[in-house]
Amino acid sequence: MRLALWQGEGVAGDPAATLAEIDRAATLAARDGADLLLFPEGFLTGYHLPTLRPDDLPWVEDALAQVGRIVARAGLSVVLGTHVPEGRTLRNAAIAFDATGTELGRYGKRALFGQWERATFAPGRAPFLFDCAGLRVAIAICYDVEFPELIRPSAQAGADLVVVPTALMAPHDRIARQVVPVRAMESQVFLAYCNRTGHEHGLDYVGLSRICGPRGETLAEAGAGPQLLRADLSREVLRRERAENSYLDDLARLSAPDG
Repeated sequence: MRLALWQGEGVAGDPAATLAEIDRAATLAARDGADLLLFPEGFLTGYHLPTLRPDDLPWVEDALAQVGRIVARAGLSVVLGTHVPEGRTLRNAAIAFDATGTELGRYGKRALFGQWERATFAPGRAPFLFDCAGLRVAIAICYDVEFPELIRPSAQAGADLVVVPTALMAPHDRIARQVVPVRAMESQVFLAYCNRTGHEHGLDYVGLSRICGPRGETLAEAGAGPQLLRADLSREVLRRERAENSYLDDLARLSAPDG
């Protein structure tokens, strides 16, 4: 799989401009041969919208249909962060599309961060996995990745790659630099952490998107500004690492009644 991450920002309050940015990034990634393109948390809608209510986002479903058409033209799979109204509540979600533009499913962020998120969103309840370019892919969102208890079950369910749309703000750059590589290593998966850039309602996003391998090694990393990040991922790398020393197999033995 060739994986691409778009570290950037949409235009909050201007869906047409944000869709144009999605189109541009998808075109660039497709020209580079990407199989899967990942966007940051809340990319379609904006992430930190302090007074957000479900009635503020009546346009999201139509915009997602347009994203499907963009994806179909580009011919690559996409995972896109967006806030989604669900009746009288909201979900902080990531939407997965296959290369035909068909929506595969929606993942809701389970670990809501801080008072604003907990007051604004309903938490997700379940993991979500899909297949792409020969790899099994799981989704987490931002604060989710700071809990090994939320990532390892996806690895145990067969995930080869965990993609993480995020909105990591200053001063928490240690999450990108320190936590993300460890999370990849301890579950022996590829892990892609795709952050926002710029400023939004008092938050300064740090960038530092990265793609890590199953030894915790950094395969690609970004600075603070907009960037298309890419890396080639191979199941053979996972096979060799897991054959040498499988944390998942050893954990299963340790968890057995006679372990």
